[in-house]
Amino acid sequence: MKALVCASFGTAPSMAIEERPTPLPRPGYTLIKMHAATVNQLSGQIRRGLFNKAKVPLVLSNDGAGTVEDSDLFQSGTRVAIYGGGQLGITEDGLQQEYVSVKNSHVFELPDTISLDEGAALPINYVTAYQAVTRVGRIEVGQTVLISGAAGAVGHALIQLSRVLRAKPVAVVSNSLKAEAARKSGAAAVVDLSIEILSDVVSSLTAGQGADLAFDPVGGPLLRELIKSVRERGSVVSIGFAGGAEACLDLAEIVVHEKRLLGYDAWLETDEAVSDAFSIIRFFVEKDAVRPVIDSAWTLEEFEQAYKRLASRQAMVAILLKA
Repeated sequence: MKALVCASFGTAPSMAIEERPTPLPRPGYTLIKMHAATVNQLSGQIRRGLFNKAKVPLVLSNDGAGTVEDSDLFQSGTRVAIYGGGQLGITEDGLQQEYVSVKNSHVFELPDTISLDEGAALPINYVTAYQAVTRVGRIEVGQTVLISGAAGAVGHALIQLSRVLRAKPVAVVSNSLKAEAARKSGAAAVVDLSIEILSDVVSSLTAGQGADLAFDPVGGPLLRELIKSVRERGSVVSIGFAGGAEACLDLAEIVVHEKRLLGYDAWLETDEAVSDAFSIIRFFVEKDAVRPVIDSAWTLEEFEQAYKRLASRQAMVAILLKA
């Protein structure tokens, strides 16, 4: 079978397609013929050598979808999504290959209402978003919620889930094209940072009070502005650092106004928590309340184009590599 293998990390990572043996069936695992795996910010960061836990050679990607070849839990031909969490594509080979053998606890049957392409973009993005807004952020009905990176795959999921939970998502984006994508995702309002100042717009939207919550997959300098834009005793949930892993914070802003900065990492999720979250997400999908969107899809052989698209920071929502 074909596998896309990263042989070295860094500013010029080495990746190539290799022939590998197809995994064999084994108890407690599901053998899956991959349809598509995501090319996400985590994979891009690992390629650049930003994760000490990742070691080469490594097959990247921690979520995707395919059909069951052999399993002691699912029937052959069942369409499934794969949740790789903090393991697949990080500490063990991921999903950018033709066949994978995955622990049963990381495999979930897809509803008939979405395609395999959409299913590939469902597990990590939506479980991350759901856990961030419920368990960590403790979102409440009617709250004004800022979402940075709102045109990305996690941002799209955050907008949709915030609306389902009856909050008011305010998308924060870097240009007008992304602003339009965020509106299509269901944002109640959009802040275009290329022409607007975040704190000014939020103040106008909230009668000077500030937002109740903010969710930040971007990080970097934007984190400081998000903290400034939430109300007294408001919270910011940091989900990632696509825009930079370091930020200069105004501690007086945090201390004087009793603001909270919280983190979320899929690495810490238990199998039970992921299963519970995916069951709820599946229900939302079946009710057509949430739906992933695909930016572009590429073959394994076109991996360079897919990763260039990711690095451009111009992609809207999910990028796929199809086996």
